[in-house]
Amino acid sequence: MRNNSGELLRRVAEGESVLITNGGVPAAVMVPAGSDRRTRLIAAGLLRTGTGLDLGALPTPVRSVRPSDDLLAEDRG
Repeated sequence: MRNNSGELLRRVAEGESVLITNGGVPAAVMVPAGSDRRTRLIAAGLLRTGTGLDLGALPTPVRSVRPSDDLLAEDRG
């Protein structure tokens, strides 16, 4: 970062997130100003983005005639 701060700031301003290390140990994450909390968490490695699952491909839920409390109690034994 010491020798390339201008380049790093340009990349961050364009939307890229940059991991800053100190002696090879992660020390900070630089994210674009105004980034929302989700973007900051992803950049810090604390949140992963979804897989793009198409929820429309899932089968239609089936309604049960029994209350869910009864089903859970039965399942728990």
